[in-house]
Amino acid sequence: MTQTAAASPGVSAPVPWAQQSWSGLEEMEVVIRRLAMPLELLQLDGGHLGGGVVAIRIGPLRLLRFRIDRRIHAWGPKPVGELTISLDLEPSGGRPPLRAHGTSLPESCLFGLDSDRDVHLTLPREVVLGLVVIPRESLCSWADQLGGGGFDLQGACRRNVLPLDPLRCEGLRSYLRQIFALVKSDPWRLQQPSSQRLILEDLMPLLLEALIHGTDQVGRLPRPPARIEIVKAAQRWLHDHSHQPITLAELCRQAHASRRSLIQGFRDHLGMGPMAYLKIHRLHGVRRLLLAGDHDQVRIGAIAAEWGFLNAGHFARDYRLLFGERPRDTLGHRIPPA
Repeated sequence: MTQTAAASPGVSAPVPWAQQSWSGLEEMEVVIRRLAMPLELLQLDGGHLGGGVVAIRIGPLRLLRFRIDRRIHAWGPKPVGELTISLDLEPSGGRPPLRAHGTSLPESCLFGLDSDRDVHLTLPREVVLGLVVIPRESLCSWADQLGGGGFDLQGACRRNVLPLDPLRCEGLRSYLRQIFALVKSDPWRLQQPSSQRLILEDLMPLLLEALIHGTDQVGRLPRPPARIEIVKAAQRWLHDHSHQPITLAELCRQAHASRRSLIQGFRDHLGMGPMAYLKIHRLHGVRRLLLAGDHDQVRIGAIAAEWGFLNAGHFARDYRLLFGERPRDTLGHRIPPA
């Protein structure tokens, strides 16, 4: 992916932009880490994961559009020193909602703004996400230039989710879609400094207006969901102890939760019980070793057993249902390093 840095809101160089697709979760992880987003990903439903990203830099802004066709869970840190503003670019009323830290996100909202809070995001199938990543100093500079010197950036960033009225959100959403469409329809135009200035002059007022309006509307958000902290604690312990035998009773002890609370929490926030989540996590662990292995030296059964899969037939079936291929088809299909 082509990337360069810019020090001020002005535009003085051609716009770097790039498109990249992926086929599989590991390829997606490589792509997003090249974008300075060191997230961990877990595919939650079956089939080949596909999608891609369009990345554009204009002045200090990075604009990203992600297409993801399977249900995934993502967690990890946000870019340091930058504000990440996310929204659903193509919402669908018939689709399950996006969930951030267990909260079901309304279609008309900005999310991910709290830079001190890690990503904990669950996405349904067929999602198109838009991200605007901007240094905090640059956003404050734009606010001053546009007469918004009283803009409370800290207040906006204390909330991870800002609700918007549908018309204001659709205005920002529609303009971002137009910018990304230029990559395909008229990439030459994106290279012109005059076009870049116009984009910044149109986009920044829309973005600042949305942030200011959203800060005034936080009272519309529902209360934080029950059991999300229990789920997070259980996830952390599961990831740290993946290779050892784990029972539901042990997991309840580690999360300081009852069986009912733990099971219902996982179902509410991840769409499955904790032991089903553990199996998916372990299947991903096997897959990463197969991708890195040598076709002539790796014993698939031995790797599966290390991750707790003692029945070869059940393992092969579960693997194929989740990833859409047999374990031996994965073996040796190396993923380039991030």
